[in-house]
Amino acid sequence: MKIAVVGVWHLGEVVSAGLAELGHTILAIDENKKVIANLKKGTPPLLEKGVANCMAKHMRKGSISFSTDFAQVKNCDAIFLTYDTPVDENDRSNLAGLLKSTIALAPYIKSSALFVVMSQVPVGTTKKLLESIQKHNPEFTGEAVYTPENLQLGKAMECFLRPERIVVGAETEIAFLKFDRIIARVKCPRIKMNIASAEITKHALNSFLATSLAFIYNISDVCEMAGGDVTDVAMALRLDSRIGQTAYLDSSLGFSGGTLMRDLRTLSAFAKKNKKRLDVIDGVLRTNINRRKMLVERLRTLLGMPLSKAVISILGVTYKPGTSTLRRSLALELMAMLRKEKAQIRAFDPKADAREVHKETGQQLSKNAVEAARGCHALLLVTAWPEFADLPLQRMREAMLPPYLFFDTRNFFKSREREIREAGLLYRGIGR
Repeated sequence: MKIAVVGVWHLGEVVSAGLAELGHTILAIDENKKVIANLKKGTPPLLEKGVANCMAKHMRKGSISFSTDFAQVKNCDAIFLTYDTPVDENDRSNLAGLLKSTIALAPYIKSSALFVVMSQVPVGTTKKLLESIQKHNPEFTGEAVYTPENLQLGKAMECFLRPERIVVGAETEIAFLKFDRIIARVKCPRIKMNIASAEITKHALNSFLATSLAFIYNISDVCEMAGGDVTDVAMALRLDSRIGQTAYLDSSLGFSGGTLMRDLRTLSAFAKKNKKRLDVIDGVLRTNINRRKMLVERLRTLLGMPLSKAVISILGVTYKPGTSTLRRSLALELMAMLRKEKAQIRAFDPKADAREVHKETGQQLSKNAVEAARGCHALLLVTAWPEFADLPLQRMREAMLPPYLFFDTRNFFKSREREIREAGLLYRGIGR
């Protein structure tokens, strides 16, 4: 089947490569000329394991091509809308670009094509997009599907090709059948529901994960007050079959990225619009917002000095390990908070693009961890890259200034706590 994938950033690059791997002929379209030019050279817009190699293979086969011309969708049997929906500073989805692109696409969409939305959108959006297509292309008689992406950064290709399940939202059996033909080679359960239910499923999943995190943050605070260890408590919870090994029970300074907060705010705003309260959802929102505020006071206490006199090094600035994206990174939010306190900032990340970091924050990245530690009073581990497991602790300690604080906001180094202390660093974790 010939399929157009419209919007080629993280979601779009994975879907393009994944659908090509499933045997389809893919036309990946994006208005950004630089993105398309790089893709034609074999460079995807975002670092993601397996994507570049998969694209290169299918470019050689001729089963994937790239364009900035929306008119090229006229010969496609299905259109996948895969824009990474922007989130503003208040964690609200900005749908302006999505709506604009849909209007631009509409006149060229084949009347019988299947319109598939994978972009993360508020409930009710797919219906609006379909109505927009019908308005600007009265001949369109095709079907619409909403299927929420469930890609995890760093292993997105695996998630796409070997998912635990696929949620399919559609209004007719014809739409279900058309979509099922596209993903026929994917072996997993299909969960069928209407479009609104599928949109809500994405909100509900992220909100459930966010609730788990807010819960463990509360338990973390109790552990600190009582002399407990939140990592031990979390391990015991994960061994309960009703919870599970992969449960979101990692204590930290809060969750970021915009995705979880966006879905919490979407549900909260939808309820308020309908004059309802969502006490659990609203409580999770407040918990995460307040979580950030503990950093400044904690650092003041541990350093024993005003932050305006402190030099603090951030280890890990990307959104999470395994990706180069900075979008709504917790580290960047923490940097902004520390700058308000007039602290001097250093930073190091093994994979982040130094030019992008400087553009976003004005911050120069250090070349390595030792350089980042030089002249610092505190090291703040924020993104737990596997590469940090081999940090040269002794050399970093020698480069630092008292009190030689190593603040592990992910409890990443719990098993090496003794080694860190023996290197002369003042080690502190979260909830311990």
